[in-house]
Amino acid sequence: MSIKIHRVSFAQDKTLPSREDKAAIVLQQRFENDLEQYTNAKGDIYILTSIRIFGQKRDDIDILIIGLIENLAIKSIHTKNYGLVNELNIRSFIANIELKSHTAIDVEHEGTDYIVRYKNCKENASQQCREAKFSLFNHLNDQLGVKPFLCDILWFNGLHQFDINKMRGVVLDNALPSGFSFREFVSVMLQQTNVVLSKDIYILDSFNGNKEDYKSIVDLFTQRREPLGLTKSKFELLSQKSTDVDKLMKEVGSKLTIVKGRAGTGKTIQLLQLAFRLADERSCRCLLLTYNHALVSDIKRLIDYTPMPSKVDGRTVSIKTIDSFFQNLMRETGVINDSLSPLSDNYKYIYNLKLQELYGFVVNECSKEDIDVLKDSAENHFIDWDYILIDEAQDFSDMEKKILFKVYGSHRMIVADGVDQFMRSNTPQRWEDGLKDGELWKPKDMDLERRQKANLVTFVNSFAQLANIDWKVKPNDELPGGKILIYPNFRKSTYDNLINNCKRNGCENYDILILQPPTRVERGNDGERHFALAEAYESKGITIYDGINNKLRTTYPTKGQCRLYQYDSCRGLEGWCVVCAEFDDLIKYKMDTYTPDENSLGLDSDIIKRRNVFLWALMPLTRPVDTLVITLKDPNSEIGKMLKQLSVIYKDFVEWNINS
Repeated sequence: MSIKIHRVSFAQDKTLPSREDKAAIVLQQRFENDLEQYTNAKGDIYILTSIRIFGQKRDDIDILIIGLIENLAIKSIHTKNYGLVNELNIRSFIANIELKSHTAIDVEHEGTDYIVRYKNCKENASQQCREAKFSLFNHLNDQLGVKPFLCDILWFNGLHQFDINKMRGVVLDNALPSGFSFREFVSVMLQQTNVVLSKDIYILDSFNGNKEDYKSIVDLFTQRREPLGLTKSKFELLSQKSTDVDKLMKEVGSKLTIVKGRAGTGKTIQLLQLAFRLADERSCRCLLLTYNHALVSDIKRLIDYTPMPSKVDGRTVSIKTIDSFFQNLMRETGVINDSLSPLSDNYKYIYNLKLQELYGFVVNECSKEDIDVLKDSAENHFIDWDYILIDEAQDFSDMEKKILFKVYGSHRMIVADGVDQFMRSNTPQRWEDGLKDGELWKPKDMDLERRQKANLVTFVNSFAQLANIDWKVKPNDELPGGKILIYPNFRKSTYDNLINNCKRNGCENYDILILQPPTRVERGNDGERHFALAEAYESKGITIYDGINNKLRTTYPTKGQCRLYQYDSCRGLEGWCVVCAEFDDLIKYKMDTYTPDENSLGLDSDIIKRRNVFLWALMPLTRPVDTLVITLKDPNSEIGKMLKQLSVIYKDFVEWNINS
């Protein structure tokens, strides 16, 4: 046979073949047998299993089949646009296959969709199949600029054709049973795509004659993707043993665990290490909650490199924003019907109003039995978590805390307290309030710097001292060096130097983080936000991923771009090199828009405001590992004078590059 079928598995666990691998082996054998009769045909078909894609809503693809063939003609077959044709010439195709191994008793047909049942929940398999298709299409377009006609197939390899026909009737769809043939595979694709009639020949060609597109997709998925730079360091940390995590493993599940430490002391990575240990060693489902969309994307990117499954019916490590989690819970309890739009001007007010309604129902009215029923019936198993790990827990509201305690119990919670870095209020949450003796465990505070090089730690500590802020982190002797560069603006030459710095140190462009003040955010006619100077940066050759753009909130850069975000999105992020653009403009904006908490009423408002704003300003200054670039709109501002003073004191590693 001249058609070669290549089967490639991307499953991380090589000890046992996955269900996708087992299904692909059977499929390969069947296709080889079916295609033997076409003696003049030649070409290649790739059956790729357990593919991980990056930066999309759906990150795992069960099976992808892609083929480029010559001289293969199938007789008497139905097409979408020409009906029954005598002969169809197949030249290329690409199909995403969503694999389901359920028996007939666990599959239902509702409307046009197939619903499958797991132990404690139901899933819309047809919707999953569509999501995988669109995620894969977006990934190919993003990575390669390729837009083939991508078909999607729902493969029930635990059902006979009789079972499917009984559910759906005579209407054909994209579902295939166990034991389907190559001809049946083609027939399903023909229901989704039009064929071409050229010189009396009917042709199926998903790549429109462009063989290079086919080759680029094969190369994309058969070349191994390795983490680089800071991502590689974090990836390696996740697989390392840690005595601190060993101690946590002994206590979690019996007490509320609180890990406390300031920025850069390693709280987030410790939470991730713990989550992966719980998933691997106890087969647990772990959810990490945080406030920051940008941090969610950053951690998703890290998790995408790991072998951790993302299925709903088994062990997993997942991450969500606090708002999205509670909105899901609101929908499940009927508090809201649709998602609340974060773009609306009164979003915060409406969210808190609905949260209060959710609190009243869950905390005041629901019994333990009610909570168990809610978990069992929740769509996509999304609230049935064994452990909830919370990053930047000091920023949670009382209602959010008490709802989580009611649904999961305090003993299933591991919280990381960032001490005094706030985004949502200026009042820290006290997670231990209301607990009984023996229900709380607090390890020793984390006070050793694990992110920033020693010079940067010294700089931040001194900045805090000048601002009269109570802030002190121990420099790490194992992380010497670090540099601070102060400029009037961010130039292309500075960008090039940062790129070269990253290359020299084995980092990638992703490890450059550029932070911008709210004054550089624009809204389009459609209400979407974006970076005001995005086109100007691109025209200068400064390649950025515009994290300010609302359309990119749930994705992350995959094309070698630097990350660019608003200052308000920086908490939890880090970069080998960090640019704090117009830092003085940020301080002015925070001063002008500061709103005091109820707890601060009656105190000296100017002193409280200044303290909280400068405390907030430490957040972006603690993001870099190696190099911090600060640009100033007005070097004679208060913040400019403070930085000038520090450049004189620490002239060995702080450069003042502004003519005055």
